[in-house]
Amino acid sequence: MIRRRYAPLYVTFGLSILTIVALFTLNARFFPNLDLMMAIWVYIALDIALIATLIWGLFSKEKMVRVFSLVGNLGLIVPLSIWIFLLMLANGISEA
Repeated sequence: MIRRRYAPLYVTFGLSILTIVALFTLNARFFPNLDLMMAIWVYIALDIALIATLIWGLFSKEKMVRVFSLVGNLGLIVPLSIWIFLLMLANGISEA
């Protein structure tokens, strides 16, 4: 039986796997006609889900869940946000 108090950790783990898969598969090799804005929107949706999971984990009653949620989510949010910024910069340069 899955304990509900560890649910934010399970969701964080699932989102981290999904983020890594998205980083390696959202490129022209797997999807030749992929628009850059579509990839940006997928990454933004993942970033919003990570922020929601961070907030959910911080309101947990267990200290271990709060600490691991903070470290795990921030460890994914920061690089993903930088990657989104660089993709938006590349999209702006290519359309100018």
